[in-house]
Amino acid sequence: MTGAELAAIRKAAGLSQTVLARRAGIGRHAVSYWENRPQVDLRAWAVERMAEVIDLPKKPALGWRLRAPWERALEAQAEAAFIAYALRLKARCDAAAARRRVICGAMTRKGTACRCLSEPGKRRCKFHGGKSTGARTPEGLDRIREAQRRRWAKWRAEQLKNNQAKPRDMGC
Repeated sequence: MTGAELAAIRKAAGLSQTVLARRAGIGRHAVSYWENRPQVDLRAWAVERMAEVIDLPKKPALGWRLRAPWERALEAQAEAAFIAYALRLKARCDAAAARRRVICGAMTRKGTACRCLSEPGKRRCKFHGGKSTGARTPEGLDRIREAQRRRWAKWRAEQLKNNQAKPRDMGC
């Protein structure tokens, strides 16, 4: 349906644009707008309101015009292109997150926060565990435990030796 046909139907009903607009509960400019359109959308809100006042042709049963096969193929192609674009964008974001470097922030011996950049994709720098993967096998875990036991035993022996060597001040 064209705008000229809509104007002809309105005139045949003996209504002016202003009267039709008042009865339909829309503005006069909406009536003028649709009468000047080359194609009238029967699903538009204002046109549906005008259809309550004047006798307009009924909209298709499906509510949508039937599309040609090439239109459906074009729509499917556009959807596939959009999905491919979204997947590429997600892959790029994931790759950027894997390369992202942030400030470490671990507590240093001075009591301040570490200002080194983290290892790519991690939250800590190479000095505070960003490079370490730790032991993964049971043998590796046992080896680390034994090394820690030896280290602590050595430290305790030194502490004991140092405490015995120092003369104690009794406060006299």
